[in-house]
Amino acid sequence: MAGDYDPRKALGARPMLLVQWLIILIPVSINMVDGYDILALAQAAPVLAREWQLGPDELGELLSFSLAGMALGALGVSPVADTKGRRPAILFCLFLMSGGMFGAALSHGYWGMALSRLVTGIGIGGMTSTAGTLAMEYASDKRREFAPSFVASAYPIGTIVGGVVAISVLDTFGWRGIFWVGGMLSAIIIPISWFWLPESLDFLLARQPRGALAKTNRVLDRLRLPRLDDLPPMPPAARDSDAVREIVAKEHRFEIFRLCTAHALNMFSFYFIINWAVKWVTELGLSTAAGISYSIYVSVGGIAGGLIAGWIAGRVGVKRLTFITLFGVAAMIILFGLLPPNLPLLVGNALLLGGMLFGSACGCWLTIVYAFPAQLRATGLGIATTVGRIGSIFGPLTAGYLLAAGMGKPLICILLAIPAMLAALIFSTARRA
Repeated sequence: MAGDYDPRKALGARPMLLVQWLIILIPVSINMVDGYDILALAQAAPVLAREWQLGPDELGELLSFSLAGMALGALGVSPVADTKGRRPAILFCLFLMSGGMFGAALSHGYWGMALSRLVTGIGIGGMTSTAGTLAMEYASDKRREFAPSFVASAYPIGTIVGGVVAISVLDTFGWRGIFWVGGMLSAIIIPISWFWLPESLDFLLARQPRGALAKTNRVLDRLRLPRLDDLPPMPPAARDSDAVREIVAKEHRFEIFRLCTAHALNMFSFYFIINWAVKWVTELGLSTAAGISYSIYVSVGGIAGGLIAGWIAGRVGVKRLTFITLFGVAAMIILFGLLPPNLPLLVGNALLLGGMLFGSACGCWLTIVYAFPAQLRATGLGIATTVGRIGSIFGPLTAGYLLAAGMGKPLICILLAIPAMLAALIFSTARRA
């Protein structure tokens, strides 16, 4: 078909078909495995720390290695996703995630675990922006804001699965069983993605790699849309393959700087609390199972928070949503530091904390994506995610060092909640491209 026909507009204007939901389910499944993988060490931490006799500073360092890998993955893989394609980037990341989890299961000391968590983190970091971007690009206009929140909601589902697996396998297989299961889950998704996951339609039309017309028409056949006779003109910005250089040019420089700063502050608080919560609940005198259950309730709240955020984002506004939920995160972190060893109070805190954490994650993701044009979305989100992961490294690390220095948990929670408040203020001023 020729003329003014744009398959992206046609895809956006019509209702969602089953094939689109099936395509989006792959990023959803991948993000679920991400959630399992990233918190696997946090679930194993109480047992592993006893077995290897790790101090709080050493445990904080180990918890931060996967976050350092996520920063490297976001920086290295996301530009590849914008220049070489979403599909090859996703497959590469899945191989890294699976290999890193199997490596952790086989590790026998600090550095073996550190290297394995770094590799896993690289895979997760590259996947974070790429899978969510692909889901959004295959959604209709009506579902465009819901699709990434649907993907984001899979992350806490993965942490719930991880918690259930941890409680089930710790007594029988030890902490290594947690990593064996995670490696197998990633490995199972590789052939599914290889045979079913298409390349992004937005990427094919914006970048036009070799064979783009034939690849585009195969995707259009799956989507039940008319074929193209010729490719449309490439967007001017897409002619240069250096997506990183484009996004740090004068037009986008200030926006990427402040979004990176805000995301780093947000991730500092986010990964501090989700990595240390299990260990701290057990130090209140409760069992390891109770600590893992706390993380499960955080995830249950996160599922609801992510879905509700996606549903109301278009009604209340993305920036307002992000502002409210980030201040909610700070409030719940401070409250966590003050709670006594009372299970009902901890459950209530966990549910509210999870809802705010993952609701804010949805809002932050949408705010960053909407700040850049289509051909730079994955790179923009990838750079912001990279800097965000740098912030996330220092969250659990700082908590570990403060604990080793003798600071009390209530004061640590107050101090490490402040970055979330600052992030809320910055995100509220973001632009929309």
